[in-house]
Amino acid sequence: MTTSARERVAGFWDNHILEWLSGADPMPSPISAWFESYKGVDPGKPTRDGFPEPYHGDLLGLEHTPRMVVLGLNPGEYRPRFQSRDGIFAAEIKKYGCYSRWETTCPYDRPPWTDAMGGNRYYRARLQFTRNWLQDPTADHRDLLIFECYPWHSKSITAPLRPPPEIIDEFVWQPIAELPVEEVFAFGRPWDDLAQALGLPVTDKLGAGGSRYGSAVASRAVRAYGLPSGKRLIVEWHSGSAGPPSAKETGLLRDALMGATSGVPDKAPPRPRTAAPSDGTRKPISAG
Repeated sequence: MTTSARERVAGFWDNHILEWLSGADPMPSPISAWFESYKGVDPGKPTRDGFPEPYHGDLLGLEHTPRMVVLGLNPGEYRPRFQSRDGIFAAEIKKYGCYSRWETTCPYDRPPWTDAMGGNRYYRARLQFTRNWLQDPTADHRDLLIFECYPWHSKSITAPLRPPPEIIDEFVWQPIAELPVEEVFAFGRPWDDLAQALGLPVTDKLGAGGSRYGSAVASRAVRAYGLPSGKRLIVEWHSGSAGPPSAKETGLLRDALMGATSGVPDKAPPRPRTAAPSDGTRKPISAG
């Protein structure tokens, strides 16, 4: 029986996190090299006191196949009440049986997280971008999948993220290659540095430092990189924010990028509606 890249990656992390929840701290190859690739200090020092969070969303399409992929940096600050071995989320993962199933419930944008931490601005901004890009106001957490560049928690990023390219290929690019998306998005200047460090070829430059495309924000820069699958990584950043562009700016960017891509439909087809998880809606994926 052939195993897809998504099944392989989900199975790896399901097993790894369940081992961690049982009290072990396994660091098999290649993730030992992944952990050691970031040398943050002080508030940026990574911790293994909380479970790793490599992705957020329905990687396996258990509820619905995602239609948008966004890249983050890391899962943000470690919150013992939720992410320790005896934390709230550890109990939830055990209840659902595995990390991949738990992630379909949008844990960081529903109670009890929102009761304790408030609304998740990071996640909701990316969900709104998903709706704007797909031109579908009904898109929800099942449509959005977020991969982290570095799966372990830290309060901030205080050193360059330099994950081994072969590990990102195995755990990020290969599963993304199986999804029905043509563009993968990353917001914030650090991802431009990361794309270059990963050896991705630049295929287009828009906005600041590149071709004008109508953006009203003089500092907005957009870089397109080719992924091994033939899909495109779109990195966007502008002064004062590491978040997605507004609805109007998203429309301008969409027109510019789609105009340069032959055979891509102008509007995403509607997706079939399925029942949401009974307790679900959705994490801060804070440092992303």
